[in-house]
Amino acid sequence: MSFSRESFFYKNNELCTSVGGKVKTLSSLADLTERPVYLYNSETLKKRISAYKKAFSGFKNHIHFATKANANLEVLKVVKAEGLGADVVSIGEFNQALKAGFLPNEIIFSGVGKSRAEIKEALEKKVFQINCESLSEIKRVGEVSLELGKSTALGIRINPDIPVDTHPYIATGFRENKFGISLDQLPQVSKLILESAGALKLQGVSCHIGSQIMDVNPLVKALESVLRVNSELKLLGHKVEYLDLGGGLGVDYQSDDESKDLKNIATFGERITPLLKDFKGTVLFEPGRSLIARAGVLLTKVEYIKTNGFKDFVVVNTGMHHLLRPSLYSAYHKIVPLKIRDAAVKTYDVVGPICESSDVLGYDRNLVTPEEGDWLAILDAGAYGMSMASAYNLHAFPKEVLV
Repeated sequence: MSFSRESFFYKNNELCTSVGGKVKTLSSLADLTERPVYLYNSETLKKRISAYKKAFSGFKNHIHFATKANANLEVLKVVKAEGLGADVVSIGEFNQALKAGFLPNEIIFSGVGKSRAEIKEALEKKVFQINCESLSEIKRVGEVSLELGKSTALGIRINPDIPVDTHPYIATGFRENKFGISLDQLPQVSKLILESAGALKLQGVSCHIGSQIMDVNPLVKALESVLRVNSELKLLGHKVEYLDLGGGLGVDYQSDDESKDLKNIATFGERITPLLKDFKGTVLFEPGRSLIARAGVLLTKVEYIKTNGFKDFVVVNTGMHHLLRPSLYSAYHKIVPLKIRDAAVKTYDVVGPICESSDVLGYDRNLVTPEEGDWLAILDAGAYGMSMASAYNLHAFPKEVLV
C-alpha cells in the first residue's frame, strides 16, 4: 500500500506514529475494543506551532489557537504550554480555555451571536478582547460595560467583501455572509465608541474571511483591507494597537505530502511581512485547522461488510455524528486500515450507523479487503471532528487520547 507521512505511517504493515522519538503502533496507543477513538499526536501539533512562529518572526505577533477546531482539554494544555493564546466563540469555550490554564488576558472572544450573559461573564473575568461583529453588539457591550463600571477593550471584525475558493459554508468574508461589520459602517462604529462615556475603547481591527483556504492571495488582500481600515480609524480619532487577521489556512486533505501545508504557512508569512513594516502594534492570528488537523485520526471498527448487488459497503461504528465534515461539506478524508493484510483491493463506500443516507464517511474507497472486526483510521481528523460531534441517535461519543 502506497502511503507515507511524517505524522502517521506504516511500519511492518501496521499504522504507526512517532512518540518521543520512538515508533508506536496506533493499536498499542488506544484501547480498541468497541468505541471509536480520536487519537491526537502532540508532536505534530508542536511542529505546526513552530512553523507559524518562524513564519511570523519578522514582526510583532501573538498566535491564538482557534478553540472551535478542537476543544479537547489535553490538546489545549499543549497549546498553552507552547506559548499561544486562545480564540473562543462561546462562554463554554472561554471556560474550557481557563480550565486548560489560559489566563483571561490571553483569550480573544469572537463569534457573531454573543448573548448578554456571555458578554457579562467574559468582562467580569477580564477577557483580553471582545471582537464585535455588528453595531448592535457594540451597543450591547457598551451597555454591559457601563453596568459593570468597566472600560472594555474592543475589537471590531470587518467584512472586507473578499470571496475565497472554499466551501460556501465556511466562507465568512464576503458581503453575503452574516459575519463582520461592513466598511461603510465605520463612521457609525466610531461614533458609538466615542460616545460610550468611556465604557468602550477600540484597540483592535479583526478580519476572518473563511476556513480551509489554500491560496494565500485572499488572505493578503484581507490584510491590505485591515490596514486601510486602520488608517481610516486613525483619522476618526482611534489608536489601534492590534490587527487581528483571524485564521483560515487549510490543509490538503487529498495529499500525503504534509510539507505542502508547512510551505503555505511560510509563504503566508513571507507575503505579509513587508506589508507590516510600518505597523508598530501587534498582529494577532487565530489558526485552528492548519495546526491540529494533521495531528488527529479517528479510529473506527468495521462492524459489517455488506453488498446489495449494486454496491459494496463497509459499515463502521462511527459516522456523521462523530465526524460531520464529509456529510456537511462533502469533505474528503483518507481512510486506511490499521493493519494491512495480503488480500485483494476492492472498492467500498465507508458508511456509519446513523439513520440518514448522508451518513457516508467516504465514497468509492479502494481498501485492502477488510473483514468484520478490523479497525480503520480516518486521517486528518484533528480539526472539526470531536468539536462538531453530536448525540444524534444517542450513540456513545468517541474516546479521546493525546499522545
